[in-house]
Amino acid sequence: MLYLYHNDMSVCAQKVRMVLAHKELDWEGSNLNLRAGEQFAPDFLKVSPKGLVPVLVHDDAVILESNAIVQYLDEVFPESPLMSPNAVERAQIRGWLIRLDAGLHEQLAVISFCVAFRHQLLQRHATSESLQVFFEKISDPSRRTVMEDIVTNGLESPRLRLAALAYKKLIGDMATALADSEWLVGGEISLADFAMLPYIERLEQLQLSGWWAAYPQLDQWLARLRTTQAYLVGINEWSNPSYIQLMNDSGAEAWPHMKALLG
Repeated sequence: MLYLYHNDMSVCAQKVRMVLAHKELDWEGSNLNLRAGEQFAPDFLKVSPKGLVPVLVHDDAVILESNAIVQYLDEVFPESPLMSPNAVERAQIRGWLIRLDAGLHEQLAVISFCVAFRHQLLQRHATSESLQVFFEKISDPSRRTVMEDIVTNGLESPRLRLAALAYKKLIGDMATALADSEWLVGGEISLADFAMLPYIERLEQLQLSGWWAAYPQLDQWLARLRTTQAYLVGINEWSNPSYIQLMNDSGAEAWPHMKALLG
C-alpha cells in the first residue's frame, strides 16, 4: 500500500502526486494544513522528524524528501518510466533534481512567503507571542532563521533579491534546454519536467511570468504539461482556490518591486 503525507499546494507534494498519476498508482493519504501547523503534530513528527511533507510510506518503508520519493517510485514501479535509458540523459535529469535540492527549493519558499504566504501567517498569528511560538516549533535552526526573516521582513528581506536572481538563471537555462526540444531532457517527458513544473507554475501564480516574457518556449512547455493526466490529477484536482487568489492578488501588488529586483 502507498500512503502519502502531503499538502494540496506544496510544490514538493505536487511533483510526487504527478508521478503517482503518471504511473496510474493507487494511493491513500493525509493532506496536512501547513499554515495551521499540522506538520508539527507529535504523530507526524515521528514519521518526519523535520516536520516536512511529502512523506511516502510504502508498506513498511518510509521515504523522505520529494526527489528521493519520485526516483523511488520510478524504480519500484517501472511501468511508464520517467528516467531515460540513456546514461547521459539520466545524469542530466538528476542534474535538474539536484538544482532544486541545492537551493532552488528554499529560494522559491523565500519568494512565496515574501510575496504572499507571510500574510496568511501574520493573520493567523496576530500577536508577536503567537508568531514566536510558531517559529519555535521549527526544529531545524536554519529553516527557523529563514522563516523568521521572510515572514517578518517580506519584500524587504535581503534574501529576496538573491532568490530572484537564482530563478532568473534557472529560467534562462530552461529556455536554452527547451529551445530545440519539447522537454527538458531528450525527446520524452521525464522526472525533470515533473520536478520543475510546480516551481514555474508557482512563479506564474505569483504573477511573475513577466520574468520569462522573452522565452515563449517556457509557456509552450507549461501548456504541454497541463494537458497530461499527471498534471490534471496530480495538481489541478488539488488546486486550492483561496491560495491561488492570495498569490494572484499579492503577486500583482508586488510585481513592480519584483521586476525592479532584476534590474
